[in-house]
Amino acid sequence: MRKIKKMFQLLKHRKAIQALVSSHLSLLEKDGVAAALGGLTEEEEQFISVLARECVSAVVRKDGEEETGYKAIGPIVEFGTLFGLTTRLIASEAGAKLGVITVDNFSWNPFGLPSALHETFTRKILRRELDEGRVSLSVADSATFRARYSGRVPSMVFLDADHSYEAVREEISWAKKLGVPWICGHDYGNPRFGVTRAVDEAFPVGVRTRGMVWCYCDH
Repeated sequence: MRKIKKMFQLLKHRKAIQALVSSHLSLLEKDGVAAALGGLTEEEEQFISVLARECVSAVVRKDGEEETGYKAIGPIVEFGTLFGLTTRLIASEAGAKLGVITVDNFSWNPFGLPSALHETFTRKILRRELDEGRVSLSVADSATFRARYSGRVPSMVFLDADHSYEAVREEISWAKKLGVPWICGHDYGNPRFGVTRAVDEAFPVGVRTRGMVWCYCDH
């Protein structure tokens, strides 16, 4: 009877177990602690900085005025905060003009930290950006945030939360429907996730890539 109970518990938490195993396997392929904290290589970090700068320069004139007739002058939205390292990278380029909204429900991290502790730790990492108003943290899952969002059209979205085909497809669809000009993300080319399939279907003309970071720009 005890064995049957354990079997049902395993089936109940199958998705969480699969995600945990995939993540740990991914860590083995990357750079240890750096991969666990942010999941980005140096090449990928540089590419994200380039993309954020391109986005900002397209939205904001040299004199600081908004581009006439350009509707996507909202914040950069990041799905999947984890510990906030990529958030800080994006925020350093976005500045106060655009700002960054980072979205995470803190339901998972590679160290198995409880949700409350994970959020507290991440807020400490992002303390300066949060205090200065360059970053706002939305504690919610992606679907809830998207359903409630009523702000200006984001200038850019960066997708690095749920890596399943269905989740990425829905996030891309939401961004395209709003008219977001820079739609980017991570883990393109990773065979364990559904990112590549979702991206290729959404953007058959192709996307720019560096490492596993991808971006489609419609501007």
